[in-house]
Amino acid sequence: MVRIGIMGLTGCSGCQCEILNCQEALLKMLKRVSINFFPLAQDDNSLEDLDILFVEGSVTTEEDERKVKKGREVSSLLVAIGSCACYGGVQSQRNDEVSLTEMVKAVYGEKGVPVKVSKPRAVSEVVEVDYELPGCPLDKKQFVYTVASLLSGVKPFFPKIPVCHECKLSENECLILKGIPCQGPVTFSGCGAPCTSAGVGCQGCRGNCDFPNFEEMVSLLTQRGLSVEDAVKFLKVFRGYTAKEIKVRGVVDEKGA
Repeated sequence: MVRIGIMGLTGCSGCQCEILNCQEALLKMLKRVSINFFPLAQDDNSLEDLDILFVEGSVTTEEDERKVKKGREVSSLLVAIGSCACYGGVQSQRNDEVSLTEMVKAVYGEKGVPVKVSKPRAVSEVVEVDYELPGCPLDKKQFVYTVASLLSGVKPFFPKIPVCHECKLSENECLILKGIPCQGPVTFSGCGAPCTSAGVGCQGCRGNCDFPNFEEMVSLLTQRGLSVEDAVKFLKVFRGYTAKEIKVRGVVDEKGA
């Protein structure tokens, strides 16, 4: 039996809930795997000798760092799941705009927080990551595909084409042309474009597609009413540490975004 672990760090646990939502696929999977570690879903857990460890959430506390380092030591493969684990998530978008002290004070007031915290980091900034499954939450079909591939000894592969490709397959009308802010042209597809299909602009939760043209993306957004500053902030929401790639028109912070 292949031994699997599912670990949660700082986050909302939404990706772990999506795994539980796999239902029939999970029942079939359990014929070939044993879930040895999954605190969200079971009481009996062992973080030892795992073949695959899936990790959700950003590394934001001293305890997060201890847990993920331990998980890396005891697992053969480590897969980051969700945008928090892959990029730092929404909570990391202001890492380069304000100090950690300011953020803690704004959220918790003068008393501060009783645990040692750090600026939110992607899992790959702390330990080696073998594969990443981004999304907020991750796409459960991609989770099932990844497990099936790894059980078969095949490297899971997801082409990093833009969400616009999936919009065209769904015959969606381009939201940017309708004046709705949308990050589809620069965002990694694989979600099936549910947001744009519902008339809501892509928020970029899956991170960058290959070769994203942020200069042109900001130009499109400003042509439709956003200021350059607001356009850049819109693009940074989910991208965390990868936001350093957003370099446009002199809007620069200490990391280049």
